[in-house]
This record gives sequence, C-alpha cells and structure tokens, in this order.
Amino acid sequence: MIKSEFYEIVNIDDICVSIQNTSHFSIGTSPYYAHQHGLAMDIYQNLTIDNYEVFSPISGKILKVKTLAAPKPKFLDGIDKDYLILINNPSNSELLWKLMHVKPDVKPGDQISVGDSLGKTIRNGYFASWSSPHLHLEIRPINDAVRARGGKSFSLAIGKKKMLNEFSEEINTNQIPIEIHSIYPEMILASLPKHFYHNLFPIYGVKIIVNNVECLLDGGIPHYKIGTVIFQQKNISNNLSPVYIGSQKIGNLHEMSGQLGFFKFENIKFLLNDKEIRGISLYLANFLPLIKLIPYNKNEFSFKPKSIQNLRLVAKDISSK
Repeated sequence: MIKSEFYEIVNIDDICVSIQNTSHFSIGTSPYYAHQHGLAMDIYQNLTIDNYEVFSPISGKILKVKTLAAPKPKFLDGIDKDYLILINNPSNSELLWKLMHVKPDVKPGDQISVGDSLGKTIRNGYFASWSSPHLHLEIRPINDAVRARGGKSFSLAIGKKKMLNEFSEEINTNQIPIEIHSIYPEMILASLPKHFYHNLFPIYGVKIIVNNVECLLDGGIPHYKIGTVIFQQKNISNNLSPVYIGSQKIGNLHEMSGQLGFFKFENIKFLLNDKEIRGISLYLANFLPLIKLIPYNKNEFSFKPKSIQNLRLVAKDISSK
C-alpha cells in the first residue's frame, strides 16, 4: 500500500497513527469502556459487513500474537475467537500498540510499517449484528498491555487551520433528508445533508454546538448511551454544558479529557419515515462520513440506493413507557 494514500489522525509527541484517505474511524461508536472514555479507536477501511485485508495504521515490531476466546456470535458468519496483536512503539519504549479483531498474517519479530498488511478482519460475539468489521487500536503502557481498561489517552491531529463556513444552512432535526448509500438486513448506510457536517481540519464529522462553539460528534445515538464531543482546543468547555444538534438538545457534558468531552444522551429517538429505529452510528473521516442507521429488526426497511428518505430526531415521550 502506498504511504501517500494515508494521512495522520494522531500525531503528538511519540504517538502517530495514520489511516487511508478512504477510511472512516471512530472513538465512541462502541459500548465498551475504552471507547466510552476516549481510550481507543476503531478504524474502518469500509463500513460494509464484509471482511477485508487490513493495512497497518502504525509502524513497529510485532511483539506478540495471541488467539483469544470470544462469545459465540448471534449472527451468521461470525466466529467465537478474537486475535490480539501487540506491536512496539519505536518512538517510546514505554508504550506499545494493542490491536484486535484481525486474524493476523504477521508473527512476532516481523517489522511493519504504515500500509503493510496485518491480516483479515473478523466478526465475533463482541460485535453487534450491525457492527462493521474494523481494526481496534489502543495505546498501552508496556507493563499493562492487555486488560480492557488502562489505555493511554490521545489527541486527534487537528490543525489550527480554520475552515470557512462551508455548510452554514440552519439544521432542522424535524425533517432530515438522507440519501441511501447501501442497505443490509441489519443496517443502512446513508449520508446526511452537507450542512449537518463540520470540519476540524482535516477531519469531518456531524456538527454539534457546545457553548456556541461548533464541534464534532462521535458515537452511537442513543443506543451506546454516551456521546463523544471533539473540540478543536483542549478543555474549552465546562461540565454540564448543554450539547445541541441544531436546536435539539441531546445531553449535558459530564466529563472532559483533553480535546474530548463526554455526555449521556437524553431521552431522544430517531424516526425513519416516522418509524422508530434503534439509533444511528456516527463516524469521522477526511471527507463527509457516512452514517449508519440501525433498525430494531432485520429487513425492516427496503430502500433503493440514492433514494431520499426522511429522518427525524425528536424527544422521546417517556410518559407512555
């Protein structure tokens, strides 16, 4: 893989992570601890359900490869195994890279560079039925490499360059025309109107407002409970600051960590053509990223690619529950 096809999403001190120009990635679109606290990221070379060859986002020497037991999946073509790959960080001997969800074709002692093949993605019982294959990445202390908690926080490589107000149209969450990209039994890939996105150079994501500041939103709304806010600067907001998509409040910040903020989703729901869905999953990219719509049941919707459908974000009526 040609290295020029990659760009840096993390580059601070001795930590550098690069992904393909065509990839999506996410910090918070997962229910697991490391993602809900900004300590891990998932890299998606595509968002379909199909497995694919994975190209390394980091450089280093393979220290360990291990097969792990995983829960039995509740969907077809999944496996009950996972794979752990540990790679040294040549810039800091106290840190290493922890990778998961890839059946490796590398072995201890191999030296890899950004763009080298690592193996092929897998899907197992840790995945929801709608989860796309991906590479899970954490930065770990060398003496605490494996456990689920304890990863090192990081900052995204967001430059100081300010983008012009490319998409200044007012956001109306009561009527969101989405364009269908592709449809699967478990989920639907679609794109939002351009004015729903914001750019913190070079990264695009869904636009939210915190203290009158435009930020990026990451996470699964509301099915993964906690949303991740990405600020251009560190610690520019206070806890309990309200978070808005357009005029719809979706929560209050309860925690800050560097350029990341975290909040619990309020009682909100999405309606797709007036039918409630489980939620939407969000991603980040250096282009306008796709979103994933997740129905409650398989094959619940049938749309043609490029068709326009209506999505609504509304407050949930909890009195009827």
